[in-house]
Amino acid sequence: MVAYSLHGASLVTRAAGNEVHRKFGVFFLLHSPDARRRCGRSSMRLFGEKAMPHFKEHEARGRRYAMNTCMAAVFVGPGKPLEVQEFPVPEVEPGAVLVRMEMAAVCGTDVHTWHDPTASSPVIFGHENVGAIAQLGRGVTHDALGNQLREGDRILFRRGGCGLCARCAVGESCQVNRSYGFLPSDQFPHIQGGFGQYLYMEPGPWILRVPDDMSTERALMSVVGNHTVLSGIEKIGGIALADTVVVQGTGPIGMGAVVQARVMGAARIIAIGAPPNRLALAREMGADETIDIGEHPDPQDRVELVHDLTQGRGADVVIECSGGSTAVQEGLEMVRQGGKYLVVGQFADYGPQPINPSLITRKAVLISGVLSSSRQNIIRSFQAMHSVVTQPVEKLVTHRFPLEGVNEAFHSHETLEAMVAAVLPNG
Repeated sequence: MVAYSLHGASLVTRAAGNEVHRKFGVFFLLHSPDARRRCGRSSMRLFGEKAMPHFKEHEARGRRYAMNTCMAAVFVGPGKPLEVQEFPVPEVEPGAVLVRMEMAAVCGTDVHTWHDPTASSPVIFGHENVGAIAQLGRGVTHDALGNQLREGDRILFRRGGCGLCARCAVGESCQVNRSYGFLPSDQFPHIQGGFGQYLYMEPGPWILRVPDDMSTERALMSVVGNHTVLSGIEKIGGIALADTVVVQGTGPIGMGAVVQARVMGAARIIAIGAPPNRLALAREMGADETIDIGEHPDPQDRVELVHDLTQGRGADVVIECSGGSTAVQEGLEMVRQGGKYLVVGQFADYGPQPINPSLITRKAVLISGVLSSSRQNIIRSFQAMHSVVTQPVEKLVTHRFPLEGVNEAFHSHETLEAMVAAVLPNG
């Protein structure tokens, strides 16, 4: 295996005694006496300013696909820079699929895991993905909707469920088979996250073919926030025509909530968040009013603004997407008597937080949380993005990074510079 450590503008590569240093766009190769004998010519070649693995290639629908080794960004421990490492590409067994990655989003879950001192490693992150079929294993012929699959087709995909656990039995996310992007990269087949040039899907994959007239960005956004929010809205009984909806948070999940609320016929959408560039995007996605938490840092001030905008009534539906420690109490104060409150953003565990549960009872609030999405709602979100959603959701993918820029992608997510930071593993 070849390991690349990324630290700022410097890339250090170690390959069986070789060290390749990249600084300011220039590579220098340092040879040890036995490096060439141990690595062989196939491990590493230098092409001008880039150090690249030596690949064996084949053609598929006009695309060239590497079939020998590939590169992937690996989480090697909490707080440590992700390392770009080289992995073998397995032979594709019957029922399996090899995917050439096109775009993978940096999710808040990835960043939370990167900070989590208990997180297991090594792992190739990337669970919000669009890729192209590099090779189909024998017997894989159609996607989940019956569309024929061919090598070169772009796809959304998920790991197949075990089909035996209690959650599989009721159509929920499998409790046995963990999703791609969360699996150990030191175990076969290694390449099972989106932050790599290739991803190996085990036999029994779940696939949706992306139509030729749908952009990769739009396909990606159907599995960034939108599908999860859609599942949550279903749990609380939907958004009624002409409802007033408050969305707490203007990150990717909040944008999904704004989009879904508009599609479902909300008459008025109020988005609460920051910074100003995100609020501007929220308006493009369909928000009618925005509240800047930078201008209104006091939670009670934000509650009063919502009541002013709703003539003192409160919102019919409040959707929490911020993850803020005071957000749940605020939302309970913002929702109207008999309203609905969906909590999506509280993934990070801040421990016990002060809320007034009396508000739930006295207001008769229907409240629910949601963690992930059913496959049914992935399909609904995907189809809506293709044929119903008219908002320019492509604009939400604000930053794109090559594989070696993965740490910069994480930084742009954490600093709120990016709305959605996408890694393009193959450039």
